[in-house]
Amino acid sequence: MANKTYIVRKIIRMQHCDPGGVVFTPQYFNLFVEAIEDWFREGIGFGFSHMVSDNKQGIPAMKIIAKFYKPSVLGEVLEFRVKVKRLRRQNILIHVEASHGEERRCSGDFLHGFASLSSLSLTDWPQDIYRKLEEYL
Repeated sequence: MANKTYIVRKIIRMQHCDPGGVVFTPQYFNLFVEAIEDWFREGIGFGFSHMVSDNKQGIPAMKIIAKFYKPSVLGEVLEFRVKVKRLRRQNILIHVEASHGEERRCSGDFLHGFASLSSLSLTDWPQDIYRKLEEYL
């Protein structure tokens, strides 16, 4: 397996910050989800719009554990690194870490199921998608 890492950069905007220009902690979750969504679209080739609108599938969150190491401020560019910690037939544990230069700012482990939106139950990953996800283990 290739052991790939997906990397995307995100600028800290005013919408992410409190009035003092420091990232409001819940906004990190929006940035995490954006990084995961970008990875599915660009790294896996299975964008959320195709997954949800065309295939009637989704990746509901099942468990999230996040750690915050140092504040980020308005105007900084954070580098988000996405990789897979564990992959199973019907779920995935995704690790996302954000840094600014050499400073780690936050990280999170996101357990997502793979679900059919019509039955609202977990289902197996399509084989071609599963193989692409394996490259990031």
